[in-house]
Amino acid sequence: MLPVKSLLRCKSVCKSCEYKVIRIAELHEDDEDGVGYVFHYVIVEIYDLSTNSWRGINAVVPYVCYFPCSQLLFNGAFHWWAYDDGEEWILSFQISTEVFQKTRLPDVCAFPDGNERAFLVLNGSFALLLFDSSEQTSFDIWLMTEYGVAESWTKHFTIGPLVQVERPVLFWKHELFLEKANGQLVSYDLKSQRLKEFQVYGAQESLRALVYSESLVLIKRESDITDMMVV
Repeated sequence: MLPVKSLLRCKSVCKSCEYKVIRIAELHEDDEDGVGYVFHYVIVEIYDLSTNSWRGINAVVPYVCYFPCSQLLFNGAFHWWAYDDGEEWILSFQISTEVFQKTRLPDVCAFPDGNERAFLVLNGSFALLLFDSSEQTSFDIWLMTEYGVAESWTKHFTIGPLVQVERPVLFWKHELFLEKANGQLVSYDLKSQRLKEFQVYGAQESLRALVYSESLVLIKRESDITDMMVV
């Protein structure tokens, strides 16, 4: 009846060594013509691995956008790109306190359609990557030098222009991994300012990457969580 688009992310809460999953479900209803749908409202639920149960939380959450590299875990909070009252925001969810917060973007983000953005961590700060996919793409990097303070946004530097590079895939250590127009994976080293090509290809705008980190922390066995269902 109501299509649901959910975003799931899991994070360990260090103080209690618990794991949580947050689900932000956007509910829509058919429009008057029956050929599309209209945004209806948002519900937020938390799954606690320690209790093996879901619970809803009372929160007013804006519309969450889904762009490549537009979700980021940083400073004990998860971040999304969001729209609210015609403005763009960074929406964060503090995992330990389960509190949402909105942070304003730099004024330069009042740009025309066609420009894109991504989140990353650079030099220990929350960073914003602004770019316009074209034949020669330049990437402007802005740092929030004081976390949570919108007035602290500072333009750090510009990468490029890079030929036939369309969008970011992942930032790791000092390398920005990117996807070319032909679906090839490349990386740009911020220190050497060199572009490296990998023999990895995918359909256009299909590449995804995650940083893998080994852990000695054990979660419940599969038999213990059979009652958990994630949509």
